[in-house]
Amino acid sequence: MRFLPLFLDLSSGTIALVGNSPAAINKLQLLRSAGASVRWFSDDEDASAELLTAGGPGRVEIDTSRASDIDASQFAAVVIAYGDKRDDAIAGRIRAAGGLINVVDRPDLSNFIFPAIVDRGDVVVAIGTNGASPVLARRIREQIEALLPARLGDLAALMGRYRERFAKARHASRSLRRFWERVVDGPIGAAALAGRWREAETALARAVEDSRSPEAPSGVVFLVGAGPGDPDLLTLRALHTLQNADVIFYDDLVTQEILARARRDAELVFVGKRKGEPGIGQDAINRRLIEAASAGKQVVRLKGGDPFIFGRGGEELEQLRQAGVSAFVVPGITAALGCAAEVGLPLTFRQEATQLTFITANTSDGAEAVDWSAASNPHTTVAVYMGLSAAGTVRDRLIAAGRDPKTPVAVLVRGTRPDAKALVGRLDELPTLAVAAGSGPALLVIGEVVARSEPWRASLSRQEVEVAA
Repeated sequence: MRFLPLFLDLSSGTIALVGNSPAAINKLQLLRSAGASVRWFSDDEDASAELLTAGGPGRVEIDTSRASDIDASQFAAVVIAYGDKRDDAIAGRIRAAGGLINVVDRPDLSNFIFPAIVDRGDVVVAIGTNGASPVLARRIREQIEALLPARLGDLAALMGRYRERFAKARHASRSLRRFWERVVDGPIGAAALAGRWREAETALARAVEDSRSPEAPSGVVFLVGAGPGDPDLLTLRALHTLQNADVIFYDDLVTQEILARARRDAELVFVGKRKGEPGIGQDAINRRLIEAASAGKQVVRLKGGDPFIFGRGGEELEQLRQAGVSAFVVPGITAALGCAAEVGLPLTFRQEATQLTFITANTSDGAEAVDWSAASNPHTTVAVYMGLSAAGTVRDRLIAAGRDPKTPVAVLVRGTRPDAKALVGRLDELPTLAVAAGSGPALLVIGEVVARSEPWRASLSRQEVEVAA
C-alpha cells in the first residue's frame, strides 16, 4: 500500500488548481461539488470564467498569475493538470517545499491521489489502485454503488445526531460498538433505509434511554470455517461474523490474509498446534471459549476448512452446549472441495467415481488403525486429510485393501494459497510424491478422477514432449 486513504477537511484551507486541460476541469467540478474553496490558476481567464456558471457549492477564484510562482504554504493542497512537461517542474518545487500535491494521472509526481468515490452523504467510500488503474477503480466503484442503499448517508447522519447523547446516557456495562451494531442491523436501521424516518428516530431515542440500565452479559460463540486458505473463499456469513467479533481464536491453518478480513480491533488469539512444538490442548481451548462468552463477548473459533470435517468442531459445540453458552456453526469450504476445484479435479464423475470418502490419517492410533477396506472400491474417490507424513502407510493399506497400485493419485499442498503445489502420479508412488511436495497442509486424493485434473493432463503433455525430443 503506497497511498494510505485519508479524508481531507476542505474547510481547512484553499485548494490550488493549475491548468486548463479537460482533466483540470473535471477536478474543478469534483472539488466544487465537495464544497472546496478553489484558486484556479488559469492561462485563459475568459474561457475559465464561462465554466464557473456550472453549479456547485464551492467557491472559485481565478488567478492569472504564473503557476510556477505558487507558494504551497498558502494552500491545503495543490492539484496540477497541465498534462505536459510543466507538470514536472512545478511538482518538483512544491514537493521540495513540503506541499501536498496531486499531478493528475502522474502518481510518480504526487504524494496524494484522488480515489474513485461512492458518495452517500455522510458515508463516503474511496477506492484506489495506487494510481495504477483508474479504470479498475471505477469498475469497483460501480459494483459498490449497486450494493449500498441510497439512504445510507442519511442513516449515518441520524446516528451522528444521537452519538453524543448515547455516550452520556449509557450505563458502563453497555458496549458502544454493540449498541450501534444493533441500530444498523436491526429494526431502526431497516426503518431508516426504507425512508420511515419518524419511526427510526423515535426507536433510536427510546433505545438511548433504555441504555441507562445495566446490560446483562450475553456472549455467543461462532464456530467458523475459514476455508482452505484463499480469503476470497470465505463465505459471506463467515466474513460478516469476523467483522463483528470481539475475540477470535484461530488455528495454524488460518492464513494471515484471512485474519486481515477480521475487525481491526478484534483480539486475535492463536490456539493452534504446529508439528514438533507444544500446543494448547483441546480442553484448554474449550475452557477459554466458555470464559470469553461468559464475559459477554462475541467469540469466533476460526478453523481452516470446515469446523465439522476433521476440525473437532463437534466436540467444541458439545462442550459449549453443556456450559449453557449460545453457539452457532458457520460452515466453510472444506479442503477436499476447495483444493480439488483449484486444479480442476472432479471428486465425483458419472459412472466413474460414484462414491466419495473423507478419511483422516491423524487419528490417536495413527493411519494404521483406519479401516481402509471402505476405500477399496475402484469407483470410490478417497480424500485423505493430514496424510502427508503417513503417505507410505496410506499406500500400503489401500493396496492391501485391493486398490490397484496404478490408481492415479494427487498430493495437493497449501491448496488455494499463492504457494500451492500439486503433484500427481500412481498410488505406488505416493510416498515419493509426498516427500517431493515438501511441508504444509496437504490433501491426498486417490481415484481415477485424478486423471481428469489439470496437473495430470500437464504431466501427459510433458511426457509427450520428452518422447518427441
